[in-house]
Amino acid sequence: MILAELTKLRRSALWAVAIVLPVLAVTAGSINYAANQGVLSAGWGSYWSQVVLFYGLFFMSMGVAVLASAAWRMEHRGHNRNLLMSTPARTAAIVGAKIVSLVLVVAVMQAMLLTLVVVVGVFVLDLEGAPPWEYVVVALLGVVAALPVVAVQSLLSMLIRSFTAPVAVGLLGCAIGTGLLYSGQGGVVSHLFPHSLVTSALFLGNGAVADSAGLDLAAVGPIVFAAVVLTTALWALSARLLSQRDLS
Repeated sequence: MILAELTKLRRSALWAVAIVLPVLAVTAGSINYAANQGVLSAGWGSYWSQVVLFYGLFFMSMGVAVLASAAWRMEHRGHNRNLLMSTPARTAAIVGAKIVSLVLVVAVMQAMLLTLVVVVGVFVLDLEGAPPWEYVVVALLGVVAALPVVAVQSLLSMLIRSFTAPVAVGLLGCAIGTGLLYSGQGGVVSHLFPHSLVTSALFLGNGAVADSAGLDLAAVGPIVFAAVVLTTALWALSARLLSQRDLS
């Protein structure tokens, strides 16, 4: 099922999203870093903080929303949904394949972000030294933290035929997630909300964000645990709802 989903995505415009969003994040972060040399301390830390600032708040989660809507859009066309449901695969496998294939695209997006950060930092901004290895850990943790966002946006896109409606809900989710993080409702509450989980993961060790946690087990463990629990619950719910829906 996963190979079938990846085959569907091979010629899709989904891959453009995985490239464009990191380009926008690195471009915005680089411009902001270069324009605020008098305020920001020179080096990789300040540069990285500027890149992931808006990427963590909106870009990544919105990218996932667009990816999920695009992935399910083809199933809503014609009788593709009937063909999908007529396969011998269980609904859990169908939904799971969608989630896994989308997560692989998100992983590519993260790899693109890291690559661009290094290339621009070394060859454009001429930053001294090698980029810290912690950035790789944060990028990988971002993929894990994005699992619940992938699952919930996949669920919305599965239930709603419209392309834009799930994306709009994703934007609302980003706003709510940001509000939870900066309204004093952090900790357990923010970890239970998929979009704020992504922001929490990408902001670990970020010097530009007040009260950001360090990159240690005490901060990473709850994020990973919450991501696994939320994704499993959303996967089970999606499979249940898909099995109850009539063919169209």
